[in-house]
Amino acid sequence: MIDFILPLFGRFHPILVHLPIGILAFGIILVFLSKKGSTQYLESIRLAFLLGGVAAVFSSISGFLQYQNEGFSWDTVQFHLIFGWATVLASFWLYYEAKKSTSFPEKFKLKSSGLFALMLFTGHLGGNITHGEEYLIEVLPPELQSLLGFEKEPEKGLVLPEQGWEQLAYYDQVIQPIINQNCKSCHNPKNLKGELDLTSYEALIKGGEDGSILTSGNADQSALYSRLILPKDDEDHMPPKEKRQPEKEAIELIKAWVELGGNTSSKLGDANIKMEILEPFFHRMEKPFYPEISVEKVSDESMAQLKSEGFFAELTSENSNWLTVSCINFQDFKDQNWTLLNPIKNQLVYLDLSGTQITDQILDSLQTLPNLTVLKLNRTAISGSKLEGLNSLKHLKHLYINKTQIETDGIKSLDNHPSLEKVFAYDTPISEAEMKENFSFYLEIGNYKLPALPTDTIEY
Repeated sequence: MIDFILPLFGRFHPILVHLPIGILAFGIILVFLSKKGSTQYLESIRLAFLLGGVAAVFSSISGFLQYQNEGFSWDTVQFHLIFGWATVLASFWLYYEAKKSTSFPEKFKLKSSGLFALMLFTGHLGGNITHGEEYLIEVLPPELQSLLGFEKEPEKGLVLPEQGWEQLAYYDQVIQPIINQNCKSCHNPKNLKGELDLTSYEALIKGGEDGSILTSGNADQSALYSRLILPKDDEDHMPPKEKRQPEKEAIELIKAWVELGGNTSSKLGDANIKMEILEPFFHRMEKPFYPEISVEKVSDESMAQLKSEGFFAELTSENSNWLTVSCINFQDFKDQNWTLLNPIKNQLVYLDLSGTQITDQILDSLQTLPNLTVLKLNRTAISGSKLEGLNSLKHLKHLYINKTQIETDGIKSLDNHPSLEKVFAYDTPISEAEMKENFSFYLEIGNYKLPALPTDTIEY
């Protein structure tokens, strides 16, 4: 009848543990507020260390009982338990030091600092047990995590191939990766929160302290699914609201798996799953926008010279040597000024000559830019007579010729360009009637008109 007392006392550990922390922290604060030679707070400090030590004893006992009755492994709790008792001994030792002396003991502030550090470390170990080993670390910047020695490869979660996904083992290749990314940190052999291990199908079937979490064929009766869809503020919602939450599509995949039978033999294609549920998980290699080659970094002297001539110049990104150059502040740029760009021609990928004094002759010079990807020639005098020369720019993707006199024949000369994706030609002589044929690139000429509405003619 009274067998419940010890397990119940163990469950008070998360509450009791805060009591010694507060009392001891109060005593340590008084130590540092005490002036040299003053004994004003000495009695209060003695009492704080005595009561803090007593509270730490009860906290440590309850922690040990929780370990015995809640299914935690010894490897998980051993250091937290050891340092908890070390905190008890340190508290009583500082009480003894303060009690035997009528004045402040020698190096008492240093000793109190040691107790504070011991409390922090013990609390950190306790937090690891309840929230996972990376609970405090995971919010730090990657550089600081690396400095602290935490470079653990994160769980990548679910990634599906675009071809052959129907043959994937539903549990091993779909459900387990979702669980690994969202649940594994708290439910693993070393951190059995709720006595639940989710690192394998066998452990999942075993369930936790509340019993089974899987009812085959019934998602609503399966805690594996039903707790995922509870409101985040609900105490039974999983994962806890401060943790990473699975995508709604991932939750739908779990639901479909449970309703399919919740076994290890089914294939992903056996479930009638809509493609929009699978779409976020398809693995697609994103092709970089700028060329995938290495070039030397432009020297600081060359950058300074460009800016002194009136160019706007900057790196496309912090981790790249590619350059963006604009003549927004150099509207007097002419064909003969081209030589100013020669020192950076290999690094130049984005060039904006809009509004400058260039002519068709500049198109011959543009062919010397081996990595040019974006070219803007808006509001210039080019006519397009030499536009076909741009076919030699094998990395050119976007071309802007808005408000120029380029006509249809000039655009046609770029058809079948090796890399050109988009041409923007607003306010040019090109008309929609002339653009009935399809090009190898997307041509945007604008000239959109909204339909007239009856309200447009109302006079007030």
